[in-house]
Amino acid sequence: MKEHVKPRVVVLGIGNPLCRDDGAGIRVIQELWKKDIPPDIRVMDGGTSPDLPSLIEPGVPKLVIVDALRGGKEPGYIYRLELDESHLSHQPPESLHGLGLLDGLMMMKMLGTQPQKVVLTGIEPADTSHGLGLSPLAESRLPALIEAVVDELRPPY
Repeated sequence: MKEHVKPRVVVLGIGNPLCRDDGAGIRVIQELWKKDIPPDIRVMDGGTSPDLPSLIEPGVPKLVIVDALRGGKEPGYIYRLELDESHLSHQPPESLHGLGLLDGLMMMKMLGTQPQKVVLTGIEPADTSHGLGLSPLAESRLPALIEAVVDELRPPY
């Protein structure tokens, strides 16, 4: 039986693999599962609407979220954003159904279980139409996105 090791970093991929590039976060997670990841790093598929308070252990030092992000840059651009207080709404969410990513982080803050550091890593999508598989452009940028995530796993956290 494997001993539970408290994670120092959680990597959470989110997105919809049925909408082409929107599945980039999930695809990164699938590729990371193939690598030799230390036991104190959790690599998780969060699906399309992750319930952060129930998925992330309280007080995790670092949470890395991987997703497709529309930020206005050219398709294939790799983003890295550190989320802090200024990104969180100071009002509690109105519903527990369909919580957004920032709502989930705010809920964790209200519960006192938020990660010490949150980094959002993503790719500007080229195609989010219905269909399986990443667009050729996103597929070609996948190694760079994976490397950006792996960089977040190296100390210091």
